[in-house]
Amino acid sequence: MTAFRVTKSTFLAGLTAAAALVLNSCAPGQDNPTPSAGTLDLSRYLAVGDTYTAGISNGGLTRTSQSYSYPSLMARQFRLVSPNATFEQPLLNEGSGSGYLRLIDVTPLGLPRVQRVPGQAVRGQIINPNACGGADTIRVLERNSNVATLPQNLGIPGLRLGQIGTANLGNQSTATPGSPFNPYFERLLPANTNSSYLQAVTTAAGSATFFTYFLGLDDLMPFVRSGGICATPLIGTTIRNNIKNVLDRLTANNRRGIIARIPNPTSLPLLRLGQGLALQTRLQAQSNDQSPLYIESTTNGTRLIGDTDYVLATAIPRIGRMENVSGTMVPYGRDMRNPIRTADVLDDYEVSIVTLATNNINNELERLAKDVYRMPIYRDGKYTLNLPDELFNQIAGEIAVNGVVYTGEPVRGNFYSLDYYSLTPRGNALLANTFIRAINQQYRTSIPALDVNSMPTTVQ
Repeated sequence: MTAFRVTKSTFLAGLTAAAALVLNSCAPGQDNPTPSAGTLDLSRYLAVGDTYTAGISNGGLTRTSQSYSYPSLMARQFRLVSPNATFEQPLLNEGSGSGYLRLIDVTPLGLPRVQRVPGQAVRGQIINPNACGGADTIRVLERNSNVATLPQNLGIPGLRLGQIGTANLGNQSTATPGSPFNPYFERLLPANTNSSYLQAVTTAAGSATFFTYFLGLDDLMPFVRSGGICATPLIGTTIRNNIKNVLDRLTANNRRGIIARIPNPTSLPLLRLGQGLALQTRLQAQSNDQSPLYIESTTNGTRLIGDTDYVLATAIPRIGRMENVSGTMVPYGRDMRNPIRTADVLDDYEVSIVTLATNNINNELERLAKDVYRMPIYRDGKYTLNLPDELFNQIAGEIAVNGVVYTGEPVRGNFYSLDYYSLTPRGNALLANTFIRAINQQYRTSIPALDVNSMPTTVQ
């Protein structure tokens, strides 16, 4: 890709643009420039990524959630400056999909109580009775309506960087319990296709004119969601090589695009709401029980919770419930005889694994963007890379968009959905605006931002 020359005036302009991108608490992403694509060709946009890119919301993928994925929202804005631009998504049929979570009510601590709405219209199931954490069922979904041509949204929920070269990843005929079969990838391919995800990217990139890359968070989330029991994230050269393999295909022939860092999972409400001593203080303030919290740690057995331990938000409602322990009723987590079990908490050692894996991915993305692909974007006082990790850190506090407040509180904060992890339509619009600002900054385009507050607050 052609190098981007950074002069003093360009640097100062980038500083101003970046400040508006991640620090403007009044109205981030709400400017309305005169639409122009400049010299950028947006006629065929390709989105590469995992869960967020696919559009999962409220713990599931539905046709509606796909329509509010951040790539779909970006493509809407691209058509304002490039009317002939196309963007094909692998849309599910109405009534099909993986199922989703429905809100019942909210607890005094502000945590949503939910009910699972099962998915419908599947072609089959694969049951793995020996899955980590208990028996697991993989639903084989209805195929995309056009399997002869790959879609432009290649977001695959559950896709891990370590799997991008895996043959038969989407081949149902070779799927067995415990195999790395991915039904979301399978539904994009013709039957019995042994292609790897890397091969799919290579094919789809051949006709693409612009790309976004936001891949790697799903390498960490199975470990996080299981309290550090399942799927320890890979760290090292394999992951770094796989990142480069994908980006080499995307940046071929000087193709332009945006490379995004991943947020640290500790910024997501799934962990952040259960941060050690802050959680303990909140629980003590909500009751007459001033007992401390105890956890099962991986290195020191049962011990008092610390500030670098994180109880999963999904487990917080259980804390304090009376449970039978050897014939005695003991409150969960508030007595060392009944500590918060290891599957419900990410302790300090497990958090260090997540942080190391996050840094391994992000450092390689920064190195490649700066030194190999010459795609500099202002971040943290220097031209390297930017992007969503700053938005996720900022939303953990509070921002306001034209009078509407956005926070990291699930559902009521407007950004995160019911699963404590994926985004609402408004959250996806904020993320899309973050990408759009970066594109406008780097490529001197004038792509209008989305009206975030006009988006729905939830999907089903």
